[in-house]
Amino acid sequence: MSFLQALLCGIFYYLNAGPWIVGGGYYTFGKPLVLGFFVGLVLGDPVQGTIVGATIQLIYLGVMSTGGSYPADPALAGIVGTAAAISGGLSAPEAVAIAIPVGLAGTVLFNLRMLSAVPFTHMADKAAEKGDTKGVFLANVVGAQVALAAIYVIPCTIICMFGVDAISGLINALAGTTFIRVLGVVGGVLSVVGIAMNMKAIFKGDAIPFFFIGFLMVVYFSLNMLSLSCFALLFAAVYANLKEGGLAAPAIAEGDDDDE
Repeated sequence: MSFLQALLCGIFYYLNAGPWIVGGGYYTFGKPLVLGFFVGLVLGDPVQGTIVGATIQLIYLGVMSTGGSYPADPALAGIVGTAAAISGGLSAPEAVAIAIPVGLAGTVLFNLRMLSAVPFTHMADKAAEKGDTKGVFLANVVGAQVALAAIYVIPCTIICMFGVDAISGLINALAGTTFIRVLGVVGGVLSVVGIAMNMKAIFKGDAIPFFFIGFLMVVYFSLNMLSLSCFALLFAAVYANLKEGGLAAPAIAEGDDDDE
C-alpha cells in the first residue's frame, strides 16, 4: 500500500469521528460497510471492499456505545480488515478474524480522543464566560479537531502502510495451511454471533411478527434488500398510524362517559 492510499484511509478514519459530515460520521460513514467501500475504492476494488466491509459489519450489529464506554471500534476494524483482505487476497471471513483485535485496539485511540478533548473543553468554557466567541471557535473547531486528526490519522496511516503489508505477507506465507482455514471458520462464527446479538435486541414484543413477515417475503417472493426495505417502511408507517389510532380511541370513549 502506498503512502497516499494509507493517508486516505487515515483521513477516512478521522472523518468517522469528526463533525464535518454533520452527524453522519459515527452513524453512517463510520460503519464498516461504508468504509469498506471507500477503502476498496482507494485500493482499486470497491466491490470486494463492500463485500468485506459488510461481513465485518455483521459482527458489530449489536455493539453500542453507551455512557462513554466503547467496547470496540468498528471503523478501525473495517478500514484495516478491508485493506488487509484486498491487499492480501483474504476472504471476507478471514478478514473478520483480523478485524476483531484491530477493533479492540481502536478503543485505546477512542480513550485518547476523549482525554484530548478535556483541555479544549475548559478553554471553551473560559472563553464563553468572557463572551469570546472567537476563543470558543478556536477551542472547539481548531484545537480539538487538530488533536483529533493527530490521534486518528497518524496511527491509522501507519497501521495501513506497514501493518497491512506485514499481515498480507504473513497470510501469503501461510496460504493453504490449517491456520488460514481456522481464521475463516472463526470469522464465520463471529459474524453469526453479531447477527444473534442484533436479533436479541430486536426480537421482542411487537417486532417479532415483522421479522417473520420479512423472512417469508424474502423466501417466497425473492425480494432484494431494496424492495424489502421499501415494504418495511410502508409496514412501519401503517403500524404507527394504527397504534396511534388505538391509543386515541380509549381517550375519546372516556370523554364520552364523562359527558354522560
